[in-house]
Parts: sequence; C-alpha cells; structure tokens
Amino acid sequence: MTDKTIVMCVCHCKTFKEIKEYAQAHNIKTTDELVCRKICGRGCGLCYPYVEKVLRTGETAFRPGDIY
Repeated sequence: MTDKTIVMCVCHCKTFKEIKEYAQAHNIKTTDELVCRKICGRGCGLCYPYVEKVLRTGETAFRPGDIY
C-alpha cells in the first residue's frame, strides 16, 4: 500500500484491525452492530464503507475509495 493507506476510523481512534478483532470476538456480522456499540462510524461516517469491507473480506488496509 502507499503512504495514503486508510487503516482506521479516525473519529474513534480504532484501527480496522482492532475493529475486525472486536467483531470476531463478539460475533458481530454488521457495521450497524459495531455502530450501536460505539466502536466506529458514529462521527463523520467516512469509515462506514471501509468497515463493511473489513467485515466482508477481512482486509484491514485500503486505498482511498477502495470499498468494493
């Protein structure tokens, strides 16, 4: 990845790796469940599509806009 790699939810200061580990540990399958638990996505919301991809693919680092 480049130096412009997106690796975290900046509003909650949580890396996608931490979010992935939390989701796995608590058997969470959706971004909405993480948002309800205030783990990510309640600030600016820019991480939301990346967190969805974390849950879908297991990836934890992305190029800007690489959400599909």
